[in-house]
Order: sequence, then structure tokens, then C-alpha cells
Amino acid sequence: MEIPSASATTNAGHVTRQLIDTYLITHPHLDHISGFIINTAGLPGARLKRLAGLPSTISAFKQHIFNNVIWPNLSDENNGAGLVTYMRLVEGGSPALGEGAGKGYLEISDGIGVKLFSVSHGHCMEKHPHRGSSASSRYGSFDASAVTASPRGVPGSTAASGPPSLFRNSVASQDKESICVYDSSAYFIRDSATGREVLMFGDVEPDSISLSPRNQGIWQEAAPRIANGNLAAIFIECSYDNSQTDDCLFGHLTPRYVIDEMKSLAAAVEMARQAPSKLESTKKRKREAEKAHNGADNAGTAQGDDRAVSPKSTRPAKKGPSSTSGAEHGGIDTPHIATPTAEMSLDFEVNITPVIQAPQFANALRGLKVVIIHVKEKLVDGDAPRDTILAQLQEAEEEAQLGCEFVISSAGQSFLL
Repeated sequence: MEIPSASATTNAGHVTRQLIDTYLITHPHLDHISGFIINTAGLPGARLKRLAGLPSTISAFKQHIFNNVIWPNLSDENNGAGLVTYMRLVEGGSPALGEGAGKGYLEISDGIGVKLFSVSHGHCMEKHPHRGSSASSRYGSFDASAVTASPRGVPGSTAASGPPSLFRNSVASQDKESICVYDSSAYFIRDSATGREVLMFGDVEPDSISLSPRNQGIWQEAAPRIANGNLAAIFIECSYDNSQTDDCLFGHLTPRYVIDEMKSLAAAVEMARQAPSKLESTKKRKREAEKAHNGADNAGTAQGDDRAVSPKSTRPAKKGPSSTSGAEHGGIDTPHIATPTAEMSLDFEVNITPVIQAPQFANALRGLKVVIIHVKEKLVDGDAPRDTILAQLQEAEEEAQLGCEFVISSAGQSFLL
């Protein structure tokens, strides 16, 4: 990549105007979208910018940002200025796109494909069922701009359309659906030429305390990619250190929960690594069983015995002089001890050294880089939150021994993956 100027700010303007054309938005909170919004108006380029995300994320931009109230309508919809075009992504990828390992990935730039999954970013404290996912019945993403509703998201007398999780036929059912879950996203970003990928989360909460746990589905998607060495890094938030209580997490992670999620990922990776060997073992047992069965059939035919004999069955030895011991013992030969028991020495040394068991899933994530993003600064004296978080993660990793490397991101940092 060539840069035109010796000035960092001029180069930043060049990158924004000319090189970046697509923005992957995980969710429409201001701390994740404000730079995009302001720069789109202040640094217009030669072509319009593409804003990609869940349909519900696009809907939030249309209703609450590019609405000529909070900000001018810079989009190419609803008679806007035409600086931004929306890309509503299909959750889980489109099965009609790509093939092989790249199946379902949407190419958003030359040689770069993405696949999007939704995750939970906590529940809304206000009682309204209109935003994000339902805690008890998740309908999925949709474009809420087509929904007619009265203020505060409660359906008005004319509201007649929308997902069934949003509109109920009675006030009682509406009260029952009083808690909504705020959707965020995670993106698998794939280099088409090499097959290498990274997984990038927006804000996300742990499955263990979520009203709509979805992280496990992400880990199951990531596991085979880690097992075959294609997934190089995970970018995941850790907003607070472990001193933050659960009731004040607001849909975010702490080191203890990052480790819990990595343990879930490690378990999924181990299963992915064992899957091919289990399949081969099953095929091998089947071949051996068929071979033994065919051998038994051939032996029975040669002896004039047409009775079917299972490969797992054995024919007991006949009683009589042919027995090796010459004793009548039910026709079954039993092993015997050559040395008289009186001459056997039973003296032996007992090793009572305690055995230290390796942690479960030890080194399951070896080679994986986990980059911590979205650390919230406290702006007070004392240790920086990033230093505390990294220390707590490394201490937990030393105990869990998952094998991954934790890195705290910083402004201007780059990674060679």
C-alpha cells in the first residue's frame, strides 16, 4: 500500500476517503458508530460507503441516526444524500454463496469474505419488547423500519405486521414479554487466497449469565477452524477487570468470564480434533468385524456346519483327553500359574508420590492469539485497567493452561496473522 504524504493526518484522510469502502458494524451503540458517522460527512470519497450489519442494526441507523434529526440522512434510501448504502447481512452466511471452505461467505472487498452471527449484549432495563431479541423467544433479525408502532415500541391500534415475538394479542402476553435482549454481532473474516481467518466480536456478554446465550454456537463454528489451523486470532472485548460485579456488567465481559468462554471453546476444539479419528476408528472396527464374520462363515462351511456363528462368539473346547490339563473343568481351558504360590515373592515398593493431573483441555488452544479490545478506562490514578485485565487473564491462563496467548490491543497496533 502506498501512502501519498509524510503527514499522518493526511494519510489518515486518504485511507478513509479512498481505501476503506465497507464498514462491518456489530451493533449501533454510539461508541461503535460515531467515528463512521462523522467521517462519512466530513471525509466523503469518490464512491459511497457500504455499511454492513444485521438487518436490525441497519434499521437502527435508518430510524435513529440518518433520520435528518440526529444526523442528516446520508444514505441512498428515503431520498438521502447517497453517501452510504446499506448491506443487510444474512445471519450464519448465505448458503448460495461460495463453495468448499468459503461457502456462505459474502465477499465485501477483493479477496475478503465475511460470515456474521448474532450474540447477546445484555438485556434492556426498560420494559419494552420491540428491540433486539426476545429473552424467551428469539425470532431473529429483521428490518424494523417496516413496522408501524406507537411510542415506546408498544403496538398501536393500526400495528398489524412484524415478527410474532414482537406483537402479542393481549396485554397479558405483552407483559409476559417484558424483557428484551440487545443484539450484537461476531464476524468471521476470511482471506479467500489463504483460507486464514480471524473472529471479531462486538460487545458481548457471557453465556452463563445471559438471557439469550449464543456464544456456544460461535465456538462450535470456530472449533474446526482452530483445529485445522485456519483461525489465527479472536478479537474479543473485556471491558472490566474482575472487581466489576455481575449486576454492573451491562452486557460485557471480565477476565473470569473470558476464561470461561475460552474453556467452552477449548472443549469444542477438542471434539473437532477427535471427530476424524473417531470416524476412522468406527470404519476400522466395521472392517475387522466384516473380516471376522467372513472368516467364520468360511470355516463353518469347510467343516460342514451351516450354523451362523457371530464373530464375537467362541466355541468352547470339548471335554475329554484332548484337554491340555486333562481335567474336567467344563470344557474351558483356564490359565495356570507355573510357579507355586508359596515360592512367589509379594514384596514390592509402593510409590506414594502424588500424581498432578493436567488441566482439562490443556493446550487445546495452542497457537491461538486472543486480542482483548474495548477496555473501558477509569481515568483515575493507579494501575491502568488494561494492565490489571492482562495480569488477571495471564494468571487464569497459567492455571487453565489452554495454550492461547492473550494480548491487550492499543491504538495503532497491527498484527501479522
